[in-house]
Formats: sequence, structure tokens, C-alpha cells
Amino acid sequence: MMKTEVLTIQSTADREAIRRIGRLLRDGAIVAVPTETVYGLAAKAEKEVVARLDRLKGRPADKRYTLHIGSAEALNRYVPRPSLQARKLMRHLWPGPATLVFEPDKSSLEEIQNMLPTQTYEMLYRDGTLGVRYPDHPVTCALLTEALAPIVAPSANPSRQRPAVSAAEVARYFDGQVVAVIDSPGSCRYQEASTVVRTGCRGLEALREGVFSREDILKAGTVHILFICTGNTCRSPMAEALCRKYLADKFNCGLDAVRERGYSIESAGIAAFEAMPASRHALEISREKKTPLESHRSRGLTDEMIVRADLIFAMTPSHLQTVIAAVPEAKDKCFLLDPSSAIPDPVGQDIEIYRACAEHIERCLSERMNELL
Repeated sequence: MMKTEVLTIQSTADREAIRRIGRLLRDGAIVAVPTETVYGLAAKAEKEVVARLDRLKGRPADKRYTLHIGSAEALNRYVPRPSLQARKLMRHLWPGPATLVFEPDKSSLEEIQNMLPTQTYEMLYRDGTLGVRYPDHPVTCALLTEALAPIVAPSANPSRQRPAVSAAEVARYFDGQVVAVIDSPGSCRYQEASTVVRTGCRGLEALREGVFSREDILKAGTVHILFICTGNTCRSPMAEALCRKYLADKFNCGLDAVRERGYSIESAGIAAFEAMPASRHALEISREKKTPLESHRSRGLTDEMIVRADLIFAMTPSHLQTVIAAVPEAKDKCFLLDPSSAIPDPVGQDIEIYRACAEHIERCLSERMNELL
């Protein structure tokens, strides 16, 4: 049995104490640290250290652990290119009581594998995904940063026991088994588990509700995509419908379920009459492609739509210029759907021209979605 120290750290100004605990973590000690939810058992993501952590908690060795980081910038080492949806979740939910499960792409995983020790990589990315927590507790974030090593921190409780929400509770569970318990003002104000949300090849998924509800997650992480043309009766409605179909196929879900996976898709026209149906040939093509447009009604573009959108795709350079002139700060999220050329207006043409237009849009969508999502 070791002697467990209960150490009070009032703030991040206590640099000596923070440096000392950081060194202990770096050297493989297990330290109980507070978060805004519950206490965690912080430990270096190293095989021998995590084996001790498993024994301490009475957990099976194959159970996953979540990486804890002390700043948003620290994520770059572990997820070098988070998706747009992941970045939205990070912006709205971090620091805070949310664990985000990332699915880095193949090239990112190869990059990460070359940077991390093999045992650390295998421990953290068992199925190609990584759970990450950025707690809203300044002292603990300072400790995580000072450790200069990847740190996991499961809840401070033996298996099947209630997570500790005070230094005294941690001491009752683990006195003599951990090196230190950190006591700090503002700890465990929520006293419940973090919400766990996954974003990746299946879109947005609430794996566990906690402080944040599923509705909170959807609001924070939904990516709003807006397609722009002139009258909003042919090109942009077809693009909207084809984009919804692309995402439904990607997520293996129904068209109506795309919104639940965290993607809202809309279209509008810069010179549209209100409430006009899709053009006759656009309706025919949409039926062929199983992307129904019967309920579509045209809408004029508004500044509010531009501000709300995360990605805006225009059919021509003049459409793009109109959007940017209306809301200049939207420039960085505005793109031509086909970066090499305009997508011509098929209005008044025969159905073959509409079909060619839809196929043009479909090809561009596939490229753009892969690039930007």
C-alpha cells in the first residue's frame, strides 16, 4: 500500500503543484483528478500503466479508454484533420461534458501511427476510432498539458460502483492505491457522466446521453448545406435532392433520416419566385434517380440562410458573387459546385439536357462531399 496524498490546487497559478503532478503522470503514476462531471483516474496511455489501472478499477483488459486533452490544440496530434461536423461539435461542446469519438481517415491513421509509440496507438485506436474528452476544468487541463504524454482518465470508481464526485469519495475507494487525489474548487458541478457522441461514416450518433441530450448534440453538430441557383426550380433543387441521396447511401439510412444523422440540406434561388414547384423535367429526373422533388417549393435566398449555412454551393460564378456580396464574411464557406466550370441552366431545354445537368451535379457532389465533409 502506498500513501495517497490529497492535494488541494486552488487554481492554475499554482505552477509548482501542477508541474509536480504533471511529472508524476509522465512517470506512470495514477492520479485522481476532478472534471466538471465526475472524478477520473488519470494515467499515462502506456501498456503497463493501463494494466495497473485495469486492476485498480476491476475492468476487463479489452475495455476502451478515452484520451483526455488539456486544450483544443492538443487534438492535432491525435486527429490531424477532423471533419466539418466534428469541428462544429468541438466548437460548441468543448471544453465541456462531451466525449467525442472520431473516425480519422486512412491517411490520418497512417500519419498518427508513424508519430505515436506502437503500444499507445494500438491502445487508443483499437478499431480505427478515438474517443477524446476536453474537460471544462482549468486545473485538470493544466495537469493534462503538463504531463507531456497521452493521458486516459476513466471515472474514479471500482467497476459497478458509483463514480466519485468528491476528493473524499475518491479516497474512500482508492486510499493507498493511487499516488494523489487532486482537490480543486468548482469540481464535479454536474455530478453525472459526459455525453458520448460519435461522428464519422454513419454521421452523428449519440452513443450515451449525459449532461447534453441528443437534441443538444444534434443542434451543436448539424452541418447545414445550401445550394444556390437562379430560380430554385431545377438545378439547386436537384442538387439538394441528390446530396440527400448521396448522404443517405453513405450512412446506409433512409432519405428522411439524413437530418437525424446531423445534415440539413436546403436550396434557394437568387431571383426565385416564392413557392413554385420544381420544373417538370426536374421532377421526372428526380423520380428516375429516386430523389423525389414533389414537395419542393422555391425560395428566395436570404441573408439569414447564408449566415446559417456551413457550406454553400453555387452553380455559377455570378451566383457565388451574389452570395458573397450579400454577406462578405461568408466567403470562406462558399464554393462553386463545379470548381472548373459553371453548371448551365437547363430551363426551357428538353429532358436530355436536364438529365445531363443532373449527372453533372451528381459527379461534382461526389467529389465535393469527399473533399469537404
